[in-house]
Amino acid sequence: MLILRKWAIVAGAVVASLSATIPSASVRAEPADGSPVAAFVRSGDLWVKQGKEEKRLTRGEFVRNPRWSRDGRWIAYTRREQERELWVRRLDEAEGRLVSAKLAGGFQWAPDRNRLAYLTEEGLEWIDAEKPDRPAEAAKNISGFAWWPDGSGFVASTRAELLPGGDWSQVLIRRIPLGAEQPQALYALPRQSASFFAVGTSAFKWSEDGRWMAFFATPTASLSADANTLCVLSADGATFQKLDVMANNEQWFEWSEKGNRLAYIAGEGREATTNKRLEVASVPLGKPALYTPAGFVDQAFDWKGADRIVASRAAEPSQWTSHEAERPFPFLTSNGTGARRSNFTSASHRRPANVPTAVSSSS
Repeated sequence: MLILRKWAIVAGAVVASLSATIPSASVRAEPADGSPVAAFVRSGDLWVKQGKEEKRLTRGEFVRNPRWSRDGRWIAYTRREQERELWVRRLDEAEGRLVSAKLAGGFQWAPDRNRLAYLTEEGLEWIDAEKPDRPAEAAKNISGFAWWPDGSGFVASTRAELLPGGDWSQVLIRRIPLGAEQPQALYALPRQSASFFAVGTSAFKWSEDGRWMAFFATPTASLSADANTLCVLSADGATFQKLDVMANNEQWFEWSEKGNRLAYIAGEGREATTNKRLEVASVPLGKPALYTPAGFVDQAFDWKGADRIVASRAAEPSQWTSHEAERPFPFLTSNGTGARRSNFTSASHRRPANVPTAVSSSS
């Protein structure tokens, strides 16, 4: 699992740098019965690998975004270039099952059973994996969501609406239970001002202890590509905090495996080659610690246990270039909570002749 996680970070950095020269690949690994199984995309098709055995599950379907169910028996994925079709596939079945042809946002498995929630243009829906043709509507006018930690419902945000005077309505965050119980208001994001503007949110991510949720407050699309406000909110809605400003990449903020520390890549601008800093904040109100040295940028990361972070780092160029061969090649670093740091691969300003295919488990 550690090898696969490290490779996923390297692959992400390599794909960002060499997107025109290597095939698209997306690695997701989750534990299942027996040895770990990896689901990944190769040349547009969905594959799984267990041990040394690989199995191709689709042919010519342009698959993206594979995600495992809680028990490792199902994979959800998008199909076709527009990524509007959402499918589920049980590993012991010969074909996938269509969930929706109107996907308009994220999708997420429940933490306690094989239920899949997803966003359409109409709102938030969910299905039981065994009955994908029987969707249940949870709420309308939703911009971002996550399952509640115990699977009993959702936390979800509304989409702001443009008002007649030119201002936007506030984004409301609510707890939405499954069943007949009424939604519970948790928090209303601040109104539009010179220092804050949001018309929706990203997906929500829960801290390990279930006490905090992190998310982007997102402005309109053109602004969101460069700057979103990273926020945290307590589960009861009583405490709200704005942490930093970031580019629109939901993989760039993650909670530690234990406790309430949030790591993220801060910095405005859509270019991953400039002004991208790995920081870690203890929530609430902790002052962020900076882990990116001067002259470098961090482009991807993952927690390694509770106290270390593996990051994909590169030298920050003095000026942006459209020539990929002239961009600094990323390398891996291990960042602890103290001063001790080590490189998994050496830094290089030149591209290697061959892209690495694995990172040693002893690293």
